[in-house]
Amino acid sequence: MSSVNLRRTPELVEHHQSVQEALVEVAENSFFAFVDPLEGEALAEGVAAVSSWLEASVTFTGAFGGTMRIVVAEPLALELFASFLGLEPGESADDARLFDLVGEFGNMVCGSWLTRSCQRRRFDLEHPSVVRQASAEPPAGGDGLSLALNGQPVFVRLTFAEV
Repeated sequence: MSSVNLRRTPELVEHHQSVQEALVEVAENSFFAFVDPLEGEALAEGVAAVSSWLEASVTFTGAFGGTMRIVVAEPLALELFASFLGLEPGESADDARLFDLVGEFGNMVCGSWLTRSCQRRRFDLEHPSVVRQASAEPPAGGDGLSLALNGQPVFVRLTFAEV
């Protein structure tokens, strides 16, 4: 009798479509934003135009574990902040509130993806962490997703913990 590993660690490429669908769902329904593909010259130009980025990391455990990292251009984060809270464009946000919102954005995308992909499995999400960084590298090949949210770059990376 052979045993089957029901806690198999998935391959990232298995989830590209469902991660993108989760991002679209959260962006459109909660932030009134639109997601488009971002590649080639548009990707390079988008990255070059941004001088500050925010990265939200959400670690999850359950049927399998890992971390979802979402990197957004800081001007986009400010736009999402205003949209989510119904503020006027350009209203300022202090770092604590902005980081909370970007963390919640990451939490919502990760939760939506896990619910969509693994409906019958239980997962726990840790409190997101958010850091500011001066530069960001788009995911290479199958390492993640590069998308445009309201015309600005967003990168999503998944790393899975070994079982």
